Amino acid sequence: MKSLSLAAKAMMMAAACIVPASAMAQEVGDWVLSPWRGSSVFYPGVVESRSGSVITVRFDDGDVETRQADTVVPFDWQAGSRISCAWSDGKWYKATIRSIAADGYTMQIRYDDDGTVENTNTGRCRTR
Repeated sequence: MKSLSLAAKAMMMAAACIVPASAMAQEVGDWVLSPWRGSSVFYPGVVESRSGSVITVRFDDGDVETRQADTVVPFDWQAGSRISCAWSDGKWYKATIRSIAADGYTMQIRYDDDGTVENTNTGRCRTR
């Protein structure tokens, strides 16, 4: 058998280490992004409990839902992340995160449509 090149060995090792993001966001206390009731829109929340492959997520807006653990991904919002947030008219508008406070919950965003800058929190925002 021919020996593999160093680059080929490195690629094989890297491929063996790939773990789906959902596999890393399943423990009690983990902050996650989870779809609400099977939608394609993800909302931030914290894993409140786990039983086997089923978790209960307490969303940042206070709602609670139980789901399969493999449906959530780690919370990864940061300055520059593209999200949508609820405006005072109740509609969702695209925005960019300008900054997130040390609490990880309070953030400043800038709406795409008119450039309005607003202080808000993760419970009023979502992502796809």
